[in-house]
Amino acid sequence: MPPPTSATTALLTEHLSYPPIALLDDIINAVNTILYKCTAAIETYLQTQPPCPNIPPEEIELGTAKLESLLEDAVDRNFDRFELYVLRNILAIPEEVTDGWFRLEHHKGIDFSGSSDMLDARLLTLRKTLQSATYVHDKLQQQVESNRRFISMLEVYSKALSFLTETSGVSPMNETVRYFVAQLGEIQARYARVQEAWTAAQAAGPADGERGEVDRATERELYIEKMTAVIVGMAEESGIDVDREYRSERDVENARQAAAVVAQW
Repeated sequence: MPPPTSATTALLTEHLSYPPIALLDDIINAVNTILYKCTAAIETYLQTQPPCPNIPPEEIELGTAKLESLLEDAVDRNFDRFELYVLRNILAIPEEVTDGWFRLEHHKGIDFSGSSDMLDARLLTLRKTLQSATYVHDKLQQQVESNRRFISMLEVYSKALSFLTETSGVSPMNETVRYFVAQLGEIQARYARVQEAWTAAQAAGPADGERGEVDRATERELYIEKMTAVIVGMAEESGIDVDREYRSERDVENARQAAAVVAQW
């Protein structure tokens, strides 16, 4: 048979999933490996024998090297013939049947009569579609990772704010929170006034008598704040809405007692 062409070689490569020459190279490499093992075993055997007075030791190494060269030449010469025979008679397809007569299983239903320009345009379109799909896939993967990090962060915040769902005796929660927010502004205003008074007092440098009055007034305000906190705490433990029932008779009486104690103090 004539030597293989590029068309027949490509068809066989597609069918076998490897080039035909690769199979022959593997066979020749396996034969050469056996050859080298044989020459190494011969040299080892000759070196372990008792020395011969007529043969110097270096002759053994030189002789095995010559034997190896002869065997390599014989392998190359004979397996070159083997390679040509296989490529032309075994791993070969007649060229006259490759043009529309010889098709692989996955070639069924394909129209090979189309022009190459149309196929190139179709291939270009498919390549662009694949690139776009790959780009969108990468972006979606990045978004998924970003969402996972965001969800982890929300879980941490949710655990940190879980105490808001536990009333712990403070009911109703929405009214209590509104009360705290309303009182927060008053506390900030008082703190600002105390800060201004303290700054002014530090700048003026009051006398010893005046300093004593200021200290006493400061301690009195602290005591009033403490008593107010006690009253508010009693109301919360009793389930009383402080915002609406603070002016009840009992709370007014407690406030009067606290004011009397402060006045005596």
